[in-house]
Amino acid sequence: MKSPSGSLCALIVLALLIVLAGTVQAKTESINVQAGADVVRTVNLASEDRVSLKFSALGASSNALHFWVTFANGTTTDYGEIGEREMFFTSEVSGQFTMHFDNSNSSSSRLVTLNYEVEHYYFGMPNVLFIVVAITVLLVGVLAGYIIMGKYS
Repeated sequence: MKSPSGSLCALIVLALLIVLAGTVQAKTESINVQAGADVVRTVNLASEDRVSLKFSALGASSNALHFWVTFANGTTTDYGEIGEREMFFTSEVSGQFTMHFDNSNSSSSRLVTLNYEVEHYYFGMPNVLFIVVAITVLLVGVLAGYIIMGKYS
C-alpha cells in the first residue's frame, strides 16, 4: 500500500507555491493626464515591502507636471514640477501608497509612463529566498521521514 505522505508533501508544496506566488507586484502603465486634471494611483503595501518606482512624462510643450506622494505612514512628499522621477524605499507600515500626477496648471495633456515593483519580505528575507528556504526545509523533512521509516520497516 502506498504511503499518503508523498501526496501530502506534493499538496503542501503546491499550496505553499500558490500562497506565495502573488508576493511580487509589478506594473507598467501608460496614463493620459488631461490638462487641468489630477490623476491618482494607489498601491497597497505591507510592512517591510521594498518598492521601486519610475515614471516619465511627455507633453506637447513641456514634460513637467506636479508630482507628490503620500506614504503608508501618512507622510506626504512634494517633488514639485518634474518630468521624471525614480525612487526606491522600504515601507515602514502597512497601508496605501498614493501617487498624484497633477496637470491642473497646464493647457495640454501629458502622457505618463509609470513602472513600479513591490517586493514582499517575510521574516526579513526576500520572498524568493523565503520560498526556496521553505521548500528546501520541507523536502529535507520528507526525505528524513522516508529514511527513518525505511530503517524501521
